[in-house]
Amino acid sequence: MAGFPELDTAHILLALAVAFGAAAALVPLLNKPAARLGLVDHPNHRKQHEAPTPLTGGLALALGAVAAFLVAFGGQWQPFWTLALGAAVLLVVGLLDDIRELSASLRFLVQIFVAAVMVYGGGLEVQSLGPVFGAGLGNIGLGPFSGLFTIACVVFMINAVNMMDGLDGLAGGAAFVAFLLLYAVALLDGAPAGLRALPLLMAGATLGFLVYNLRRPIRPRARAFLGDNGSMVLGYAMAWLAIAIATREGAGVYPVTIAWLLIIPAMDTLALFVRRIRLGRSPFSADRAHLHHLLQRAGYRVSTSVYMIHALVLLAGLFGVLGWQQGWPPALLFVLAAAVLIGYQLLLARAARLLRWRHRRRRRRNGEAADGGPNGRRRPVTIQHSSGHIGPRSSRRGGQP
Repeated sequence: MAGFPELDTAHILLALAVAFGAAAALVPLLNKPAARLGLVDHPNHRKQHEAPTPLTGGLALALGAVAAFLVAFGGQWQPFWTLALGAAVLLVVGLLDDIRELSASLRFLVQIFVAAVMVYGGGLEVQSLGPVFGAGLGNIGLGPFSGLFTIACVVFMINAVNMMDGLDGLAGGAAFVAFLLLYAVALLDGAPAGLRALPLLMAGATLGFLVYNLRRPIRPRARAFLGDNGSMVLGYAMAWLAIAIATREGAGVYPVTIAWLLIIPAMDTLALFVRRIRLGRSPFSADRAHLHHLLQRAGYRVSTSVYMIHALVLLAGLFGVLGWQQGWPPALLFVLAAAVLIGYQLLLARAARLLRWRHRRRRRRNGEAADGGPNGRRRPVTIQHSSGHIGPRSSRRGGQP
């Protein structure tokens, strides 16, 4: 990867303002073209939002990021050409998918393609996991499998963010937090200003979209959705930046610290993949057993569920950064990360029982019978799934209640 140009603080702040302002301005401006093209999410029996909503968030934030990159870097895009190319390809494919519903296999092949270009064209790949099994064994190198491992990680993260896009503000807000954490890591690790600016500008563009996607007292529902085009771009950008920051020349951050920054969406997606395969279904089949679904079924409001998950992303990332800054052994952080992934898998397997227990407690507090409603019958709590659409299309499954 070619060297990044140095940028002064004033230049970065100007580009950040452009990222936010352009994305925020473009969301409403794109509504009419979106309606003409059919880039609109309509409510139905599987979609819980109340009104037709434009899928313009991804396009707006992508164009906002491009405007900011032009202000910051001018024509010096060589260091991150694979980020720009991969995001552009995913944006176009995502837009076509949001309009015409492409096959899951085609989207998957495109994701593999952009990840392969990043690895073999841009030279970005994870070659070592660090001493995750203890200092005695040294760094765990990936050798000839480093390229395939990196491609798998990128594709996994693209789909993790796509599947997370199930409530107003959820995926965009989680990406915003992750971008800020990546900026903090780059800053603490002494990365060049040009590289540090990238996650910051992506955060600014994402925030411009969130103005219309997050629920607020004066706006009880989202006015724009990411669409598959936006969620895939955000997932790819998060993966690209994480690998670029961790593998650049002179990087000192633990690879496992980067994993902690992304562990919450990875945790949810991995657990659901395991669950679906165990049930004999495609890992990309649609269901309603995501973490945000469980929080809603436990009685939390949409906004509360969203902010709880945002807080988890922030706390997990800060924990990983703290461990790195305090010099904790990478093996300890690795074991704790594995414990989180396994623990959530076990929690998901017992989710129905835990939800029944919570509902019984709520009924007791409300003065109802502990075993059910007024007639004493138990109301079963189940983890539902649908057998309809195959493929990671959370934004169009009706995740926005």
